Amino acid sequence: MSATVTARAGAPSGAVRVTNLELFFDLVFVFTVTQLSAVLAHELTWRGLLHVTLLLGVIFYMYGGYAWLTNAIPVEAAANRVLLLAGMCGYFVLALAVPGAFSGSGLTFGLAFLVVVLVHGWLFLHASGSGASGMRALAPVNLTGGALVALGGALGGDAETVLWAAAFLLMWVGPRLIGLDDFSVAPGHFVERHGLVVLIAIGESVVAIGIGAAELAVDAELVLVAVLGLLLSAGLW
Repeated sequence: MSATVTARAGAPSGAVRVTNLELFFDLVFVFTVTQLSAVLAHELTWRGLLHVTLLLGVIFYMYGGYAWLTNAIPVEAAANRVLLLAGMCGYFVLALAVPGAFSGSGLTFGLAFLVVVLVHGWLFLHASGSGASGMRALAPVNLTGGALVALGGALGGDAETVLWAAAFLLMWVGPRLIGLDDFSVAPGHFVERHGLVVLIAIGESVVAIGIGAAELAVDAELVLVAVLGLLLSAGLW
């Protein structure tokens, strides 16, 4: 497998565009975020906020890692597509486990997250170009964070919260202590990728308006509320 994983040639200097596969990945990520918002809506407490913050922290960290990954390697290569789909599957299982992550499905979440970390690290470390050397320094941080999340999910209870908090801190502080000087990036790709994921997220808001109105009579009040919701989404965009 490693012999077929190649780096995206000239990625930092060329015009790297976001691919359809990356957009598909972003759809799964946005579904994960909607799961988090649903959890917070059902447990609007300080404890619920802490749980969602820890979940979002580790999830968004690895989403950023995949954005850096696809910035550096050619996702058109067959082996890379297969591995990205594997990471996407990990994200989807992770998203399904989010509602019960602190009440029964923590181990499922932790193992799925570990798969996401392992696929990301494998692809980066077996790419022959930009970012591989930097990833060798960063990989221990990611792997340790993934192991802490998996262990916390297995233990459950207060240990889960403590270990996931440790993973959160490690993943967000560790790279800044190590430094990211060995990574070269194509800035335009990041701008386009994050702009599109915001658009997908706002699109999910429009879908939510439609789902919420599905069982209601289409009267003047519903039309007004729906239009205001759509205009709010458009304003955010």
